[in-house]
Amino acid sequence: MEKVCFKCGIKKDLNDFYVHPRMGDGHLNKCKECTKSDVKKYYKKKIIITEWHDKEKKRGRDKYHRLNYKDIQKPSYEAKKMIMDAYRNKYPEKILAKNASAKIKAPDGLEKHHWSYNKEHYKNVLFLSKKDHNIAHRFMYYDPERLMYRTLTGILLDSYESHFEYVNAMIRSNS
Repeated sequence: MEKVCFKCGIKKDLNDFYVHPRMGDGHLNKCKECTKSDVKKYYKKKIIITEWHDKEKKRGRDKYHRLNYKDIQKPSYEAKKMIMDAYRNKYPEKILAKNASAKIKAPDGLEKHHWSYNKEHYKNVLFLSKKDHNIAHRFMYYDPERLMYRTLTGILLDSYESHFEYVNAMIRSNS
């Protein structure tokens, strides 16, 4: 079954609309893409208002405690150990790089980011805020064969400079 989005006017499959029990056909009249776009615009507009931001943070914390997410999301000791062991076995070079750069202290509020996991680059790191670090990893993927990162389009970031420029471009475009 198909439906026309009132926002973009495009005819789409019913799966492209969120379920909404009060609507006649059981789905929202705005497609998922338009809904996500509107929510993102609203959030960017409201986040600069300090009272709204504080209220939203409080609402999130209250929900976290009310729904007991801490116990739900926290894996057992055994499960966490299995996850970490699997990670260590899959990426031994990342563990070696982390250990080799352990004596390098990140400035307050910043985290270390390895641009390469080749042995000669273990101690060559970028310092990023937690938010920027998350953004950087969202727009690249790890190439275990080359021990370096690639852009989402597949371009190998094979130098500190190219990695630094790409990360900064992604941070600027998503801030």
